[in-house]
Amino acid sequence: MPENTLSKTHIDIPDNVGFIIKTLEDKGFEAYAVGGCVRDTLIGRMPGDWDITTSALPHEIKSCFRRTVDTGIEHGTVTVMFGSESYEVTTYRIDGEYRDNRHPDSVSFTSSVREDLRRRDFTINAMAYNERTGILDLFGGCEDLKAGIIRCVGDADERFDEDALRILRAVRFAAQLDFRIEEHTANAVKRHAINLQAVSKERILTEITKLICSAHIERIFDIFELGLAPYISEHFDEINISGLKELITAKDTTEGHDRYLSAEERKAVENAFDYEKTTSCELRFARFAMLAEGMEPEHVKKMIKGLKPDNDTLHNTEFLIRLLYVPLSDDRYELKTQMTDVPPKLFYCLLRLKAVSCRTKLYKERCRNEKLENVIALYDDIMKTDEPIYLKELAVNGSDLISCGVKPGPELGEMLKRLLDLVYREPRHNDKSFLKEKALNIL
Repeated sequence: MPENTLSKTHIDIPDNVGFIIKTLEDKGFEAYAVGGCVRDTLIGRMPGDWDITTSALPHEIKSCFRRTVDTGIEHGTVTVMFGSESYEVTTYRIDGEYRDNRHPDSVSFTSSVREDLRRRDFTINAMAYNERTGILDLFGGCEDLKAGIIRCVGDADERFDEDALRILRAVRFAAQLDFRIEEHTANAVKRHAINLQAVSKERILTEITKLICSAHIERIFDIFELGLAPYISEHFDEINISGLKELITAKDTTEGHDRYLSAEERKAVENAFDYEKTTSCELRFARFAMLAEGMEPEHVKKMIKGLKPDNDTLHNTEFLIRLLYVPLSDDRYELKTQMTDVPPKLFYCLLRLKAVSCRTKLYKERCRNEKLENVIALYDDIMKTDEPIYLKELAVNGSDLISCGVKPGPELGEMLKRLLDLVYREPRHNDKSFLKEKALNIL
């Protein structure tokens, strides 16, 4: 049994994970929870998933459980199913040569957990745990967790030469955990930045999105300071970095210039997004727009298009940037007329984005008459009173109006808009009988 550094430490694991580990151990195999789930549990985060590593070979794993799926059996991974819940169980392995800077040419299985852990990217991801042994930490992961450090397992040049995606993962983990990248690891990132050319745009987009959606978006600067920008997107260098720093960091300038964000204001920026109300998709749109603050919509579109996102991300980001500098009214009726052209979730996102940007110089110039605090308070009140904003919320629809004698086509659409405008002014009039009678009077 390999030596571990914290054998007395106990962490809580889900019942199904404990069952899988015990079942394999009862059959004479070694088994551990491994990787990110151990890391996250140790620092009080909720793991996204639980992976298990074992000395059992894939066919031996399958023989131990009733329901399994051959997820990546050629690489030793079998998925064990419990109802709708799934857990990946992977045989200890040694990776062969990485000739494409992304994937090993071959994989061989081993009975040594040390060999399995030493092939992993960072020390904080190379820890394992079971209740019998405790935490298995062979490469100083616990120490680096305490120190807030991202450090490669073994030789950093080798790790990044093997898989270039690890370069972006280092930056992303630093942002998500608010850790610093250890000096030797950071220098290796710079040396191997060119290897990012071997990483697909889709994988780059995934890592950049996770970084931008972290609590420390300011770590986007690492992309530039470590020399990664040219290999991420041909348009990434077009980001207004000085504007972005003004937006995100505290900066007291010399007399005669605007003071940007103080430490307290920066904290307000971090809290500007309500994570309970804002879905990850909405947050992604808003953060992309925030990243490109101060850029013209066409530049934003070019930059993000270079990362090959889905069409929704591309469209909604450009949409948010375009609306960012359109002043919103704090008049109830006028605000509702502005809301009608913006999808509900994106309008909420727009308000959060404005809250983040409102102290920047460019925003002050273009929206100097906007009273954002009043707008947000008014929006919240409109939402609480459930006032109709969109045509689909009207008590009547096209079929109702056709039955009243309104002709299909442009006339029908115009009538619906007139009735919605009436309801904007008097929400109590959103009644089918009243609106049908009003339509008859208008005809």
